Amino acid sequence: MAGDERSAVILFRDQDRGDSYSKLLQESHAAVETIPVLDHRYLLAAADIADIIHRHSHDTNYSAIIFTSQNAVKALAGAAAEWQSQPDTSMEQADRAAEWRRFLALPIFVVGKATAAACSAHLLDHSAASDIRGDQCGQAAVLLPEIIRFCRQQRQRLANKPQLLFFCGDQRRDTLPGGIAGSHEADLRQIISYTTAGRQVRAVTDELADAMGRIVTRSGRISLVWMVVFSPSGARVIVPALRALERKGLVCPERIQSSGAAVYRLAAIGKTTASELVTLGIDGRQVTQASEPSEHGVSAALQLARYH
Repeated sequence: MAGDERSAVILFRDQDRGDSYSKLLQESHAAVETIPVLDHRYLLAAADIADIIHRHSHDTNYSAIIFTSQNAVKALAGAAAEWQSQPDTSMEQADRAAEWRRFLALPIFVVGKATAAACSAHLLDHSAASDIRGDQCGQAAVLLPEIIRFCRQQRQRLANKPQLLFFCGDQRRDTLPGGIAGSHEADLRQIISYTTAGRQVRAVTDELADAMGRIVTRSGRISLVWMVVFSPSGARVIVPALRALERKGLVCPERIQSSGAAVYRLAAIGKTTASELVTLGIDGRQVTQASEPSEHGVSAALQLARYH
């Protein structure tokens, strides 16, 4: 194992979303654990898909689809599977499948590689043409100019404003909707596809204590535990959990070391999450920010922080 072998990492994210992070970070850290801190509820149903397909085929004729999260992709995929399997006298099942493939042949704009991978895994198959754009854009602000360029080209070709469909969560930021509206190059329909809520702090606190115990049991003495935070919503659960363990003497921040307590430091996936940690009372000197919102960005940030 290369790198800092006496450090460990705890990823506060869904297990199925953390695998690529775990695999990379295990190469340079003694142990990696994953703890989910958010609950997601998918809102889309078969009736929503029927409405989208009807609009696309008869009225609106959408020009592109937008996703900024894996959960929106999964919400759409689940509802689409339900719609395609239901009896529907207004459309034969084979016709539904064909209409769905035609819809997915639209350009799909995504934020980041993980969302692009979710599209490939949950939405697209070998019978559907795929045109995924933005997988190299780690932030919505980076994706926005690409969308606007596309819309400008489409508007010139169609002689009217293109219609975009944005599947998003209830806590989505205004970067894309505001930027697209301000460009006056397209009309955007937003569909709230899922809701996000923080898990109970007590449950996360217990799971964090258990994870710390497993790390010590498997790896022996650890000099530092990195706590990696992936969203402002997650930060609002994680900080109270850490405070609870601090009061019990189980953990302590790196700059306030306490005998017998595991020393931790926080890493944030991006600027907004880092700012939320500081707002919640974390010393900004304790927060390391990833250079890009990816497993490689996090890994590089942790390595760099340990030697500076």
